[in-house]
Amino acid sequence: MKSAQYVPKLVASLSPTPTMEIRLTSKQIVFTTGETLQGELVLHRRNAPQSARISIALIGRTSTTVTKTTPFPNSGSIVDYTFLQMHHIETLGTCHDHRIFPFSFVIPDALPSDPCSEHILPGKAAHHGKDHLQLPPSVDYNSDKYCPEMCSIIYYVHAEVDIGNQRLHATRQIQLLPLYPEQPPRLRPEGEGSEIQMADSTGFRMSLLGAKTGHVTVRAREAKPLYLPPDHRHRSTMAPIRFDLGLESVLAEPTFPDNCQVKVTLEAVTYFTLLPMDELPNWQSTVNGQGQSFRASVCSWKNKSVGLRWIEQEDYSHTTSIVVPIPVSGDMAIVPTFRHCYVAREYFAKVEVTVGFSRTLRVKVPIQIYNSLER
Repeated sequence: MKSAQYVPKLVASLSPTPTMEIRLTSKQIVFTTGETLQGELVLHRRNAPQSARISIALIGRTSTTVTKTTPFPNSGSIVDYTFLQMHHIETLGTCHDHRIFPFSFVIPDALPSDPCSEHILPGKAAHHGKDHLQLPPSVDYNSDKYCPEMCSIIYYVHAEVDIGNQRLHATRQIQLLPLYPEQPPRLRPEGEGSEIQMADSTGFRMSLLGAKTGHVTVRAREAKPLYLPPDHRHRSTMAPIRFDLGLESVLAEPTFPDNCQVKVTLEAVTYFTLLPMDELPNWQSTVNGQGQSFRASVCSWKNKSVGLRWIEQEDYSHTTSIVVPIPVSGDMAIVPTFRHCYVAREYFAKVEVTVGFSRTLRVKVPIQIYNSLER
């Protein structure tokens, strides 16, 4: 278990009996941008003195562990970093049977300042722009099975009470899912060494034992961002991607298949690092040891038959197009695409298309998932 996840349990274990507790006003499980997190700190009578100092804060922390040996001298150790601290401070007055101190926090739409600015060289500051100001969602191995055990982002309300020489603690973990608007697609390099593959081609076979009679190609168009509503647990969401198919035949009177088989897998990739990311992560930077990535397939659309209507072109080649849905099951907890200093999440659609008895064509398209209709 990551050290950041120890915080609530560790603090609670410091005292065998509850000296004070944090109660949330709402039974709401997940809080989002602009909502008010309300609650109260309750001190029991025996701990209610004439005066004391109370500090209540909403804290956000990341915890990451990178196992690669270079370039980090402390490889394998856990790095905890606090990126958010919102304080609420009160002072006790006279004694009553119970001490109840209300508090409230409005979930911000962004961090007040770049938490990593002091760790990044001035010349590289332009690479991340507003990305480091994003308030990341709660993610950890327990709440998001597509997140590795090596990293987590947690939020909790932490209260401290100073009574003379004594200091009391109470902690209550909460779940945040900020709103993320639709963003322009991220620019990615293609070619050798890139994980993005927008096109694939192979020899065309109409029968299993038949000879190659031409060449078939599939190319993906740019995928539109996928809108995942806040209540996506109660429904399935699909965003289509259009693919263009081309077939060049060497036969004078070619025969064309009237359907193709399609399989779709949505892949979640979590990037994590020991040092603040001075630029957005990519496949090459993780390979070169600038952090690590964890991949998990989250859903699929398997072995579906899609009809084909071929159109002859002026050069006697034939083309068609298909629309492939990218499904997101309602029973899966999927957080939107986000980028934070130490942890980031992106998605890819891995699509396999089989035309006739040719080798399966494979493409991989980046997908952005967002949950806010406001730009």
